[in-house]
Amino acid sequence: MLKRKALRKILITTFALFTLVVIFSITNEKSLQEIHVTPDVQYVTSLGMNDIYLLSKEKYLVRTSVFLEAESIEDKVKLLLDYLTVGKSEHLPVGLSPVIPEGTKVYDVSMADTVVTIQFSEDLWNLEEDLEERLMESLAYTITSLDGVTGVKIQVEGLPVTELPHSKKPVPEILTKEYGINKVYHFQSSSGIEKVTMYYIDQIEDGNYYVPVTYYTNDDRDKIDIIIENLSSHYLYDSDLISLLQSDVELMNYQIEDELMLLNFNHQLFQNEKLLEEITYQVAYSVFDNYDVDTVLFTVEGKEVTKIEK
Repeated sequence: MLKRKALRKILITTFALFTLVVIFSITNEKSLQEIHVTPDVQYVTSLGMNDIYLLSKEKYLVRTSVFLEAESIEDKVKLLLDYLTVGKSEHLPVGLSPVIPEGTKVYDVSMADTVVTIQFSEDLWNLEEDLEERLMESLAYTITSLDGVTGVKIQVEGLPVTELPHSKKPVPEILTKEYGINKVYHFQSSSGIEKVTMYYIDQIEDGNYYVPVTYYTNDDRDKIDIIIENLSSHYLYDSDLISLLQSDVELMNYQIEDELMLLNFNHQLFQNEKLLEEITYQVAYSVFDNYDVDTVLFTVEGKEVTKIEK
């Protein structure tokens, strides 16, 4: 899958080639003027990639990325909503589907502070009952993945959505990632419930995609310990979602400094003496959804091996 870093590298490379052509042309003309090149790269703000959460055949929301050609937050939200609406886009990965029903109108998109308000037509509820919550989860995770957006307010025909129409489950006034996604409940007591989001892998057609799962449990350990233990179990119970983290991987210790989390593993983090990219992203994405950090540094028995930035 393409990542934002690929776009950044392309832009830098293009700028560098353009600079070389200019220098070469001026040199050939034997200009005696001194050339000053300022290494100030202006990135194209109207083109970038953004996360979006689409539906798999098993009705899991799957993380993928789409291109957005827009300047303002409001315009970016509208483009994302087009991708999320059935029949609006032909450029979606094979095996993944939008979650907003066909024919749903977006009356307005506005932003106040860091919260986006979206006004839909009543067609938003023309879907199966078991997809109502998936719809809210997709909107929460997709829209808050935009830089500068922390929450989403949903309105239908001018009225705020406070509960799902069929299941009557409550919906927060402001949707954030705290709402959870692909929820799994595994607790024995209604008190002391911990909520932990972990990223698994789903193979769809010819590609591997990351799938976040919010796990509700009575486990009161640190969330990173819950994450590593569950991911090293390979499979999410009663699903086809997998993890590539081996069962003998041990998190020896960890620490948080400012906006960085350092994770120190035993040697079993490697597979055939290599660290799989999928493993690092599984763990890093899980950390980002549960901790207020921007970087995850991976070490093996005290030696740095790689780091992932948000």
